[in-house]
Amino acid sequence: MGTSGSFGGGRPMVPSWVGEPAPEPAAPPAEPPPDGPDGAPDDGQAPDGPPQAPTPPAPYPPIVPPAPGQSFRGAKTDMSSGTRSGSGDRIRRGAGKFVSTGGGGRATARQMGSSRAVAGGIAGLASAISQSGPTEALRRFNLEGLAGAPAEEVFVALTDALCPPGGTIDEALARHALLETIAALAAEGLGNFDELSQDDLQEVFIGVVARSIEGKILNEVGTNAIKLAEDTAAVERAQRMLHTFVVGCVRDRFQAAGDTLSTLDTSQIDQYVTDLYAASLELMQTLGEAE
Repeated sequence: MGTSGSFGGGRPMVPSWVGEPAPEPAAPPAEPPPDGPDGAPDDGQAPDGPPQAPTPPAPYPPIVPPAPGQSFRGAKTDMSSGTRSGSGDRIRRGAGKFVSTGGGGRATARQMGSSRAVAGGIAGLASAISQSGPTEALRRFNLEGLAGAPAEEVFVALTDALCPPGGTIDEALARHALLETIAALAAEGLGNFDELSQDDLQEVFIGVVARSIEGKILNEVGTNAIKLAEDTAAVERAQRMLHTFVVGCVRDRFQAAGDTLSTLDTSQIDQYVTDLYAASLELMQTLGEAE
């Protein structure tokens, strides 16, 4: 199963160097002397000395990141307006501008290494459960004794294994995304861990991907934008609208891929998760720009 092309529909990221003036054409190679490469009669023998190594090609110019401090001004403006007015259109537009300013979906996904790792851990867990059962799947985390425990308790322990407390902001966002997802699903009733279906595990996975994206947007854009609202209800409303938008994009791209977590091979998971993040972010950009 190929994963890199299964999330189609996104826009390619255009590097910053595209559109610069084309370099001058290289000069044609000089004509060799008529008798041989060194002016000696050509007797068909190889010249003395080791052969010259070919000149390596020049590397591509690096992609220039957005200027710090000015990157997300347009996104913040839309998020602020959407929070105050209750406009879902402005919230979605702000989220789309966030992705665009960050260089597109794949560039933004690359910045979320810890979140991708946690989501990949959940995907790997679901795959292992389908192949060898919950006890063996938890053994890789030294948690096999919790197989029959309440699912919420097991996932809290998994959070500590996948993303321990402390560390970078990205690690904190990844940890929060998993804990928040489990809290939301536990409110609906998860039951014991060994009773979870693949659909349950899929919801955990989608929730982690979506909430980690939301967390990144709120951390980099929404913290200052949403706090401008005059009341707590407006803030909560804006966060609900952002969540609905993001989780809808993630679910759309997950379903469009046509894969299930249970069928993923271990070697495919990292690329699959990266592609899902990129495709979801690209869809957010496309829909946000359409508002």
